[in-house]
Amino acid sequence: MKRSLGRTQDPLPFQKNLLGWYDRNKRDLPWRRTQDPYAIFVSEMMLQQTQVKTVIPYFTRFLEELPNWKALARAKEEKVLKLWEGLGYYRRARNLQAAARMVVGEFKGHLPDDPENIRRLPGVGAYSAGALLSIAHQKPYPLVDGNVIRVLSRIFLLEGDLKKGQAHQGLWELAGKLVPPKRPGDFNQALMELGATVCLPDNPQCLLCPMFPLCGAATQGLQGSYPETSAPAATVEVPMAALLIGAKDKVLVRKRSEKEKWLKGLWEFPSAEGKTFEDALKELEKTLKAKASRRGTKEVRHQITKHKIHLKLFPATLRAKIGNGKDLKWVDAKGLSSLPFSSAQSKLRDRVLEDLRTPWEREIVLPKTQLRRR
Repeated sequence: MKRSLGRTQDPLPFQKNLLGWYDRNKRDLPWRRTQDPYAIFVSEMMLQQTQVKTVIPYFTRFLEELPNWKALARAKEEKVLKLWEGLGYYRRARNLQAAARMVVGEFKGHLPDDPENIRRLPGVGAYSAGALLSIAHQKPYPLVDGNVIRVLSRIFLLEGDLKKGQAHQGLWELAGKLVPPKRPGDFNQALMELGATVCLPDNPQCLLCPMFPLCGAATQGLQGSYPETSAPAATVEVPMAALLIGAKDKVLVRKRSEKEKWLKGLWEFPSAEGKTFEDALKELEKTLKAKASRRGTKEVRHQITKHKIHLKLFPATLRAKIGNGKDLKWVDAKGLSSLPFSSAQSKLRDRVLEDLRTPWEREIVLPKTQLRRR
């Protein structure tokens, strides 16, 4: 049975309970120690689809290297991607830099404080706009993310798929009625904090929840029924092969093309997808004029959205010389460490670097004949 906005249609008890709990229990997070819109913007871009504990060291390091809009706008893309390495969803990093350039060039170094202009910034959708306007500018705009969906669906017994259609629109309208004119940023953060630490997907801590007296699901024992969820998308297996090609104390790496469907601009051991590893290897051998060994592989598994990537690294030798170019180059251990790699490829890179810590010729990393090549 659906519930309206409290029995009295008054959001004040909701706001009072939630903010009081937040003041007593909020986590000490680095982006909560500042009112700098730039720092808040960086944190919001990083927190999209990423856990707080993962973001903290990235946020701190990013602010140390690129402390303001101008520094980010002027930085080389490769540096931005390197600072983002391992955080995933690399389009966020590119959008972040594009937004910084827009803030510097069009808004004179100031984050817009109105919905129309802030939504023009690359990477800023409805959720991010609400977060930025309320947290950075203290304006009473709502936000809706997975945590908010879970909290509000349980409190108000909201039915249907709350991630799309009329149900989603109705949820935004409800969130807008709840957000207070004073402390809107704290309120929105409290709502997300409650979902992240108390109103959990499994085994919610209802007896510790400040909203327990107002929660329809908790009082009726229906927590497991909300929110309603659709069947997860089927996963897609993606076999990928990569080549480890060495010469003396260097290895060959390749920069991913702007035409790639994902991980644009990142470096990698030359790789290809295929229906099978053998198909992928044959494509690489043809493209690079190489011969790959089918033995002595290193492998990792990694998931991007619904794609389950199984990546194997095969030692290989070249049949023709390859020199340094724009998208292909030979790097030593230091150079290999300095380039931005994707999460999966960086795992392989770290294992190769472990091998390189001892004299190259002692490692069974590459065929010995390759060691004499440039």
